[in-house]
Amino acid sequence: MKAPIQKIRDLDHGDLQKSGFWVSQVFVVLATIIGVYLAANAGLEQAIRFDNIKAQEQNYYLQASLHDELQDNTSLLRRYVDEVLKRNPDDLKAQHPALSEFIWETMRYSPATFETPSEFLNASRRFYADTTDIIEKAENRFYGASHAAKLLTAVLDRMEQGTLPKLKENYETLGQSLSAEGVDINLLKEEQR
Repeated sequence: MKAPIQKIRDLDHGDLQKSGFWVSQVFVVLATIIGVYLAANAGLEQAIRFDNIKAQEQNYYLQASLHDELQDNTSLLRRYVDEVLKRNPDDLKAQHPALSEFIWETMRYSPATFETPSEFLNASRRFYADTTDIIEKAENRFYGASHAAKLLTAVLDRMEQGTLPKLKENYETLGQSLSAEGVDINLLKEEQR
């Protein structure tokens, strides 16, 4: 029985001495490195693209929901001005409008919030702060009902004529961009019906 070292010596090592063998091995190693690099680069690009599309999709739904909530609250406050403040009842506190703030409050915890243009975040913040202030001052009779109605109407006009159309245009543009990427944004709407 031959020793392991003797077995190695008996093998044909002629290929190891030829330059063609070493050149081919260098090309195999280079091809492997280049292939791994290209695959990793393509994978990274796809991951970044997917992450961007996912962030845009979340922001689209956030903006659409914020728009709907602000529009609902604007309609509610228009009715409040017409049906309550213009009648000037004795107890305004009993007629307090119940604004929906679910989306606005939930946005505190959403990573997509600060991807929403600050113009819309600031306008929404001002809307909630201004309407709350006016209503509280009217209920405490710091403002007369007719003065509160004028102030609320001005806030509502700003929201309906400025912020809401711009916000809708912004999220619809975002939706078109998502549709161009192959994202079906109407899928969620169809499931809700």
